[in-house]
Amino acid sequence: IEHSIYVNRKYRRRGIGASLLKELITIATEKGYMTLIGGIEATNEKSIIMHKNFGFTHSGTIEKAGFKFNQWLDLAFYQLLLNGPENPIEG
Repeated sequence: IEHSIYVNRKYRRRGIGASLLKELITIATEKGYMTLIGGIEATNEKSIIMHKNFGFTHSGTIEKAGFKFNQWLDLAFYQLLLNGPENPIEG
């Protein structure tokens, strides 16, 4: 599953993002998901470090994925492998 976490500027540096990510990992694990994916703007070092601290690894980057603030931005994907089902049931 893919996730996004956004914390308002005035509330950053209080551990809110890390708390939310920790809870998302707990919920995804409890629900039996196999992979948690984060798409992060490639120069967002704080988000990348936070994800790495939770065990996420870089799995690829899409160059020039979006245009914002008068510049092209790359999108880096980080993934965390969970203990999802070995044999998922197809529906």
